[in-house]
Amino acid sequence: MYDMYKDIAEFRIVYIDEAHALDDLRPVRYAVDLGIKEHKNIGERCTTADMMMANEHITIPCIVDNMDNKVNAAYNAHPDRIFVVRKDGRLAVAGDHGPWGFKPALQKTKKWLEEYKKNGKEPGLPDSDNHAKKM
Repeated sequence: MYDMYKDIAEFRIVYIDEAHALDDLRPVRYAVDLGIKEHKNIGERCTTADMMMANEHITIPCIVDNMDNKVNAAYNAHPDRIFVVRKDGRLAVAGDHGPWGFKPALQKTKKWLEEYKKNGKEPGLPDSDNHAKKM
């Protein structure tokens, strides 16, 4: 999707705090295999983000949330979510929390981007007040 629409939209991955680190109560296999521990400083968080991007061959630009986790808190993003933010700051797509909300949010995002590319303007907002929230 990034390669298909990067000419009309800005994409960013925001790496937030690790959801299931090796030293967490519920570690996941990749964290164990890669030795990913809870981040104690921004350097560790950036190193893990770099490793993830390289291991998964991800070319979408990545930014890293600060240790205060303000982006995570503002978007209620843990463990992962997809958002489409319009030019006016309102949310066009606010996907449900992953992993279950990830695929439906990808589909909504693709539909929104297809319409945007076809018409040359941002599609209207859904009727839900939930999506009209300014970020």
